[in-house]
Parts: sequence; C-alpha cells; structure tokens
Amino acid sequence: MPLNPGTKLGPYEILAPLGAGGMGEVYKAADTRLNRTVAIKVLPRHFSEDREMKQRFEREAQTIAALNHPNICMLFDVGRQGDIDFLVMEHLEGETLAQRIERGPLPLDEALKVAVGIADALDKAHRKGVTHRDLKPGNIMLTAGGVKLLDFGLAKLKEQAQSDGSTPAPAGPNTTTPGTILGTMQYMAPEQLEGREADARTDIFAFGAILYEAISGKRAFMGKSQAHLIAAIVSADPEPLSKTQPMTPPALEFVVQRCLVKDPEQRVQTAWDLVCELQWIAQGGTEAGIPAPLAALRQRRARLARLAFAVAAVIAVIIAIPAFLQMRSTQTVLEARFLMMVSDMPVPEAAAIAPDGRRVAYSASDGRGTVLFVRSLNSETPLKLMGTEGAAGLFWSPDSRQIAFFANGKLRKVEATGGPPQDIANTPDMQGGTWSVEDIILFATSKGLMSVRAVGGDPQPVEVSQGLVPQSPYFLPDGEHYLFSSSKDEPAIYVGLLGSTESTRLVAARSNGVYADPGYLLYHREGTLYAHAFNPGRQALSGNAIRIADKVPYSTAGAAAFSASHTGTLIFRSTPEEITPGVTATAVPSLPLVWVDRSGRVLEQLAPAAGWAGVDISPTNANRIAAHRHDGNGGDVWIFEPGESTPAKFTFDSAQDNSTPVWTPDGRQVAFGSRRNGKWGIYIKLADNTRDEVLLLESDDPVAPMSWTPKGDALVYWAGSPKTLGDIWRLPIDGEKKPQPLLNTSADERHPQLSPDGRWLAYSSNETGRSEVYVRPYPEGTKIQISANGGVFPRWGVGSRELYFMNLVSAGDLMVSEIRVDGASIQKRDPRVMFSSGFFTSAHSGGPYPAYAVSPDGRRFLIPQIASPVTIFTGRGSVVGIDPSAVIADVAADRHASSSPAASPYAPINVVLNWTTSLNKD
Repeated sequence: MPLNPGTKLGPYEILAPLGAGGMGEVYKAADTRLNRTVAIKVLPRHFSEDREMKQRFEREAQTIAALNHPNICMLFDVGRQGDIDFLVMEHLEGETLAQRIERGPLPLDEALKVAVGIADALDKAHRKGVTHRDLKPGNIMLTAGGVKLLDFGLAKLKEQAQSDGSTPAPAGPNTTTPGTILGTMQYMAPEQLEGREADARTDIFAFGAILYEAISGKRAFMGKSQAHLIAAIVSADPEPLSKTQPMTPPALEFVVQRCLVKDPEQRVQTAWDLVCELQWIAQGGTEAGIPAPLAALRQRRARLARLAFAVAAVIAVIIAIPAFLQMRSTQTVLEARFLMMVSDMPVPEAAAIAPDGRRVAYSASDGRGTVLFVRSLNSETPLKLMGTEGAAGLFWSPDSRQIAFFANGKLRKVEATGGPPQDIANTPDMQGGTWSVEDIILFATSKGLMSVRAVGGDPQPVEVSQGLVPQSPYFLPDGEHYLFSSSKDEPAIYVGLLGSTESTRLVAARSNGVYADPGYLLYHREGTLYAHAFNPGRQALSGNAIRIADKVPYSTAGAAAFSASHTGTLIFRSTPEEITPGVTATAVPSLPLVWVDRSGRVLEQLAPAAGWAGVDISPTNANRIAAHRHDGNGGDVWIFEPGESTPAKFTFDSAQDNSTPVWTPDGRQVAFGSRRNGKWGIYIKLADNTRDEVLLLESDDPVAPMSWTPKGDALVYWAGSPKTLGDIWRLPIDGEKKPQPLLNTSADERHPQLSPDGRWLAYSSNETGRSEVYVRPYPEGTKIQISANGGVFPRWGVGSRELYFMNLVSAGDLMVSEIRVDGASIQKRDPRVMFSSGFFTSAHSGGPYPAYAVSPDGRRFLIPQIASPVTIFTGRGSVVGIDPSAVIADVAADRHASSSPAASPYAPINVVLNWTTSLNKD
C-alpha cells in the first residue's frame, strides 16, 4: 500500500511519490531534523517476509554505504518503523538518462561527459568489489551537478575478506539461485542471460549498450519477443554507430564495440580503462580518431583561428597595456575561509591536506579505535578507510592518491579512495614522515632518521649532523633536500640533504617545518603559526616572519596542527578562546565506571554515568574500590564496598579538589590529594571513615599520591614544578617524613607505579620529546624503555610479570608487555595491544592520576568507559590537557609552562583558500 503524504518514518515526513520498481517504492520526503529534502526508498510490505528480497534490500544499503563518489547517489540513513524498512538517500533534481534519450540522441560532447561520469562511478564500485548488475538508462540520473548512478538493489559483492577482517554481505550463490537472470534484459550481458557468474565486465557490457543508445537514440539490441531479444544479445552485433551518427569519432565507436563483445575475456576489462579512453576522446584524442570531413574542417578552422589570434594579439597588447597597469593593483585573488567540522580526533596534529588541495586526511576515532578518514573540501561526508585501525603519523604521496601512516609497528600506505592498506616497512615507532617526488619515504624514529622506497623494503639509516635528533621530516620540491626539526640543545628547524651529513639551521623553533608554494616556511612558536619567506633552492629565509594564526595546538615533540597544499590551501586547528583559569573548556563527560576483561568486553557496570576519574583497587579485596568523582568545580573521593549497590562518600568538600585516591598495602587506609587554603597536600584516612584525615605533606606546588611500597613505609608521589615540569618523589611515613627525589630532571616525569614486590618503578617521561613508559630499579638504577610509540599510565599486574599502559597515539589502546626479572636486571617483550579502551590520551603525557585500575590477577580492568573524549581543562589561561580531575587545572599550568596547548577532539579544522594573498596586507 503506497504511503500517503504526511506519513512519518522516524524524523522523515513523506511529501510525494517519486516512482516505483521491483525493489521498492521511492518517495520525496523532508528530513525534519536537518531541514533538507531527501529521497526514501521503501521495501514493499509483501517483500518484508521474503528472505531473499530482504537480503537484497539490506545489501543495497551496505553497498551504497561502502561507496563514496560524486557520481554515486549518497546514502544518508537506514531505518525501520513498524514493518516498514527504508533507505534515506540524496534527493536528486533532474531527469533520468532514459527520459533524456526519449527526446533524441545526446550531442557527442554531452554523451561523452555522461559516459565518463558513469565509468568513473563504476570504477569506484568495482574497486570495492561491487558489481551493479542492473545498469540501465533508468538508473542514471542527470542533474545540474553531474551524472549520478542509482539503484544498487541487485548489486553483487565479491566473496572476499574485508580489510577489517569481516565478511561482506552474502552474494552470488548465497543469495541468488544459480541460473537466475537478474537485471533489465535489454542491457544484460550474454553471460547473465546464460545464468553464468556476473563480474565487473558484465557492467561494462551494459555500459556499452547504454552509451550506444545515448549516441544513436536507438537501443543496441531489439527483438519482437523476449526470445528474439535474447538471441540478438547472444549472437548479433548492433548496427555501427557511424551509420546512424556519421560524425561519431572512430575511436569512440571502437570503444563501444569493445564493450559489447560477447566473450567477457575479449571485452574491455576494467572501468578505469574506459575512463582513460573516454577522457582521451573527449579531449580531442588525435586527428586520426576523428572522421575525415570533421578533421579537415577542424584543421581549416585551426589555421584561421591562429591567424586571427596573431593579428588580434598585437592589437590587444597595444590597447591593454595602460588598462592593465591601472587595474592590476586592484584585481587580486581573494582569500576564503571556512570550518571543516570533525569529531573524536584525539591527536590534534593528525590531519594533513593533499598536495593538490582537494582532500583532507585525518586520524579519528570511529567509536572502537583510531582509523583514517578522507574528506573532500566540497563534501560534508568523510570516507572511512577500512583496515587503518590504530593509524597515526599520516602524510600524503606527492600525487595526492595515497596516504602513508604508522600503525602496529609498521609503516603502511593506502589509496585515498579506499582499498586494502599495504605494508611498506617495519618500524618500532615513527615521529613524522614525508614522501618525495622520487617515491622515497623519509621517516623519523627513536633510533634516528630512516629512508625506504615507497614500494616497500628494508629501511636504511640516514645520517645527519652529529648531535642532532631529527623529527618531523618534510621534503622540499627537489626531492633531495628536506626540512627536519631537532629538539636537542636549542630546538630549531634545519635543512638536510640526502646522502650528506651536512645540515643548515634555518630558525630557532620547537616545531615541525612545512614548505608551501610559492616560497614560504611554515612553523610555530608556542602555538602561534608563522609564515616566513623561504627560497628552497638556496635554503635561506628572507625578511620577517608573518603571523598567521594563534592557539595552534602542538605536542611536546613540537609537531603542530597545520598543513599546506601546493595549490594555496592551508589547514590548521585551534584551541577554544581563553577560559577562566581552573575552569573546564567543555563540560566534564558523564561516563559509567565499568569492569572489562582482557579483550575489552564489558563485564559489568560498577557505577552509572558520572564524572568518574582516577580509580584504585584495594590490594586485599578486588571488589573494594576508591574512585574520584568530579562534580562541577571540584571533586570528592568515593568508596565502593563489596555487595553495596551505591558508593559512600569518603571526602565531603568538592571545592577542596579531593582526588587521586591510593589504597595502602593493608587495605585499611586511603591516601588522596587535596587543595586547601591555597596549599596542595597529601592526606591519609581510614577507609571506614572512623577517624579524621591526617596531613602527610603540604606543598605550594601540585602534588598527587601514586603508589606505596609493599610494607607501606613510604609513599611515591608526583609533584609539579614551574622549573622541572613534573617530578617523582618518595615520602617516608616514619621518622622525619622528609621528601626525597627519585626522578628530578628537566623532563616531565609522572605516573610512578611500584611493582608488587617493590623492586621496580614504572613511570612515564617525555625526555625523548614524547611521553614513553620506562622501568628502572627502585629506588635507583638504569632504566629500560617499555613503550615503543608513546605511552602513559603504567600499571603492574600478575605479580610483577606484566606491565600495562595506554598507547599515546591511538585514543587509548591498552597495551601489555610481559616482564621477566633475571637477578638484578629486567627484560621485557615487545608490547602488544590488548584492546581499545576508548580512553582519550592527549598528545602530551596525560594527567598525574591513575586513569584506570587492574585487578591483582590481571584479568579485569576498571575504567571510565569513554566513547568520545571531550574534556579540556585550563590552568592560568592555557588549555593544558585532558583530565576529568580538577587537580589537573592548576597542575598543568606549571608543567606546561613551556609545553603545548591541546585542541579539543571536537575542534574544527580551519581551511583557508588562497592563504598567501593576504600576507602583505596590514
């Protein structure tokens, strides 16, 4: 039964019917949420119980969702209301190709334009393993914006594993009985009529029939009956195009004939071949590809045109010079700016614009982990690149067709239009990379600068000037010289040369360097982006730096959130406006506190959604929990007792910023941090709340308890300082209680955790320019590095045999490294991913609190289940980090005195077109 105007399907209101076919009815509808017109395709009710038809309908949704192309109708939504299944698609204004052909053949230039668009769309579908199987003029829409391919209801997907390890929708034998004929007969290939397997070449036959009809105005195959029609398709050739359209170029007629070959092995094999041949013909091809009368006519016209142009040019120059001199000072290309909205983008600098300026690639969370997305500047819909889980450190190929990235210990590359990623090289970590016009990839690691061919191979070390620690390489246009930064001694940007150890210092800045045409070096100082005139041939700067943007977020390694194309487009991210010190930039997320197993599967919810932050598990009872809950302007500590459905308050004044609870080894007391009367302090209190708390330590600088010695005779804590950023100290509980430094360097050390046997201290430090996890003997000794690609929040488990931590660049992948103690030394195995926690870790080293807790047997993990990180805290006017604990607000103000502001994961990308046009304006 048709739907009447006014019928509601969720937020969509039916306006009018548009058409109907074997696979469903299509209606014009209004999207009441976004105030736009859409098209809704409804599966007929009598098909709802038909398993095969339901599968085809679902397959169409999956197929369209997997395709993102300007010539393919866009899918917006899938829904079901009552017994009605429906698809919500882009509403297209125009006419079908079938309607257009009814008025007569298309002019050659128009037919070629339509053909290129269809072939390009087919190429996209075929590369995704999708065969349309019902290609016909009625499924092709001609709109003001170009041609659009519709109706994938009979599409077939290849039976192959997807890049994400999943299996595609059932196809072929699983959904269609062998020998079944699917599609519209006039455009079927012989193999379809014979019930044989259809593939991409089947679509190419249909494409040839459509192009023949568009040019000639007649169908390629006709018959008085169905039997005659089948016989014509299987055994007859259509009348030559040149007979009905004499001006058809022989090259075009040859392409159509090759598409209509009966044997698929002799047919045009790929849609990409069609795109290339048709574009060549549309651009003129060669004169040999044009009929003789037309070729002669074109030659005569060309000679006359050249003569006329020569005469006119002389006259025009004489007339135009004064006018040009008068006008050129006022005619300029205008700069244009807009915002590209993105979400769940944990690492602010993980975005790059393609060299051709058409697309932006960025690394963001899809709810399960970090993956790559690509978005065209003229599109609102990003394309998710499957198989790029854990992607970080992305950069483009010079031809803007591929993206290189780091994931799971490998340097990889993927087509910007999608497809399975390919491995380039193994590498333990990566700190920036670049791709030259000679197909050489240069990338920085903790072991130094490496190079490798883009096709893959073993990385080779690249020597630089002695004493420099290269990061963030960037090739200059010649493909031999490259920019790089070094943070050792005085941070600066340098120019290096492949095959030489010599380097040229350009400018003092703790920043990545980016070259932008027509001759600028882009870099930042303390979050302010500058453009400095730069000659890449002489490797020299000139003039003064020009300020471009403020509040650009950057990591401790100096890499900042900006990128530039070769076509005058600049992108950058920026932090929110200045916020009152100690106040959150966005609301603290309300999140449940959950138990998960070693695979990340949620076992149970301990507490409903609230501002849960630092957590700790009692060493004597794994079901006894201390947790900090942030409420508005401060927070309190709560205790979860076994068998109780609700927690009990442990501290009672959230304005004192009570936080970071840590159980004593006997499980009787809890130490916590608090700020009272302008002083920071560490307090201890009986867990049953029968006595008042006792002050253990008072400080002018932020402090937070972190870990106890096994005997409980000393407390290891974190201390912030304007001079040393973050340090690790030891506080004896007996005697004078005089604090003793354990790690007191110029680097930012934090997250100290003593092993259960008390022999080893795990902690994080950014001494290499990025936060990594280390282990060293307690109280002193030589350290070893545990993490390979950034790490924060170490935690011990299973005695002292496992060490867990969060990966810094993948939105909180929980990692584990197996530890083996051999006498006085410690050995570790390479870290591996356990699961994606969804917990956001910023590009710097995270807050000084226990973000999650581990049961003593290492089988369960307690963590706020964060799906979309949003909280940014400030301290004394600067955005400083991600942390749902009020302690971070003022802590980070000190530790980030020389570090970075962080961008909200929801901060948009600023896009500036023709950005150089305003550089010389006041």
